[in-house]
Amino acid sequence: MDKTTEIILEIENAERISFEQSFKIVSYCTQLLSQHSAEAELSARKIVIHVLNNWGKIDKNLYVVWADLIETLGFYPYIQKNSSDLKIMSFADDVRMSYFKSDFLKNTYLHKEQKKISNYLLSGKNIIASAPTSFGKSLLIEEIVASKKYKNIVIIQPTLALLDETRLKLKKYADDYKIIVRTSQPYSEDKRNLFLLTAERVMEYEPLPQIDFLIIDEFYKLSLRRKDDRADTLNNAFLKVVNKFHPRFYFLGPNIDGITDGFAEKYDAIFYKSDFSLVDCNVIDKSNLINWSNSDKQIDKEKITILCELLDELRNEQTLIYCSTPARARRMAKVYLEYLQRIEREKNNQLPLIEWINKNVSPEWSLAKELQYGVAIHDGSLQKHIGASIIKYFNEGRLNCIFCTSTIIEGVNTSAKNVILFDEKKGGNEIDFFDYSNIKGRSGRMMEHYVGRIFNFCHVPVQKSIVIDIPFYEQDPEILTNEILINIKKNDVKQEVRNRYDQINALPADLLSIIKQNGVSVNGQIGICGEIS
Repeated sequence: MDKTTEIILEIENAERISFEQSFKIVSYCTQLLSQHSAEAELSARKIVIHVLNNWGKIDKNLYVVWADLIETLGFYPYIQKNSSDLKIMSFADDVRMSYFKSDFLKNTYLHKEQKKISNYLLSGKNIIASAPTSFGKSLLIEEIVASKKYKNIVIIQPTLALLDETRLKLKKYADDYKIIVRTSQPYSEDKRNLFLLTAERVMEYEPLPQIDFLIIDEFYKLSLRRKDDRADTLNNAFLKVVNKFHPRFYFLGPNIDGITDGFAEKYDAIFYKSDFSLVDCNVIDKSNLINWSNSDKQIDKEKITILCELLDELRNEQTLIYCSTPARARRMAKVYLEYLQRIEREKNNQLPLIEWINKNVSPEWSLAKELQYGVAIHDGSLQKHIGASIIKYFNEGRLNCIFCTSTIIEGVNTSAKNVILFDEKKGGNEIDFFDYSNIKGRSGRMMEHYVGRIFNFCHVPVQKSIVIDIPFYEQDPEILTNEILINIKKNDVKQEVRNRYDQINALPADLLSIIKQNGVSVNGQIGICGEIS
């Protein structure tokens, strides 16, 4: 066990931390920072996060010293949050603190890494940002909007649920921007426009005005190697906007180590990777309690027993339980419901959604019963308004746990004190380290939970470097689809796919225009046209 881990355990297990203990911990963190290495700074950050998580144990006589260390680490949002205890004493510290206050968001302080990216964006740089889920990348979207630096902004997010969250967050700027969420809404000629669209709706929206800024959230979905069936459309949405309008852009996503070589240079962009987080995560292994030599059925029984007991222990904290498929999520939620009924746990949740389900669906639907116990499900097949209500209740603290699939990682913005990795698959495929990191990233919530926890009920995937391919730029003939190729500018087409490109572009111009916009199978559309003719 390394010294950092020892100190963190000491902090978490102590009833109180004496002046002497506290001073030793401060001194050790100061020594770490004096090394000027990323690894040493990470260790210091982890220790300080756990100190904040146990702030009531700290000797008050050292609050000033801790405030100085926390300021040095750049934890300005936490200094603002805990201003009664973390007092800035010197004029120099006060000047530094004011530097990290957003110029455009009221009473908002950025941490030091957010400030770096903010400076890049507001100076007109193209940024491809890779940072943890709890980094606060989306706050910078609001800062760009609030700055009013750009007249027409397009924000592309992968789901309507995410876009609706963004709309609610940004509707305060409706006096300055016309907020467009549907292709039927015309843009304003007189005021700024804010387009909140999926990639599909970007392709459908005609005509777009001059776009000055483009934001792509969860940009790793551009990758064809990650086998996302909507990657074609996202690539084409980027090409449509960038080829025509040449806007500044901001890509954001988590846990990515690199992108296709040459892309950043071609588009004058900075790839900015940071591991900075104001939240730490404790990893708790439950897989060692399971006899993996048993049959799949017996393993499932063991896991369910451990899960139900764990969730009952965590009943006063919020928990996300990751399952591989909607069917698994619904089954496990029902199993936990039966467990709660069996131990006669009190049901005390009265939510409007329960009444609505009883009236409009059926009181026999297990979800209505689960909600009474503070339990819910969330997956891609759930009706949109039900899913949105569940996330709203969860974010308000009115639900204790959600049995979910990958939609909770990629489709909505929520997190919890605890995350349980119950299954090691995503659909029918094994999750990789990238998926695992994203699931883990949902544990803890900046400005609410200093420390989250992930409980692993299965083996953690091997850590690998994650490099995201940009298909329209890379143009690997083995994976590049015709649906993307057809939208690449002729001058940008590489020799390896030139023949295929020329064959497609030999089609009549009017037909070519329709096929480009549709975003569905090029060969299928050509086949249909052939049959009609």
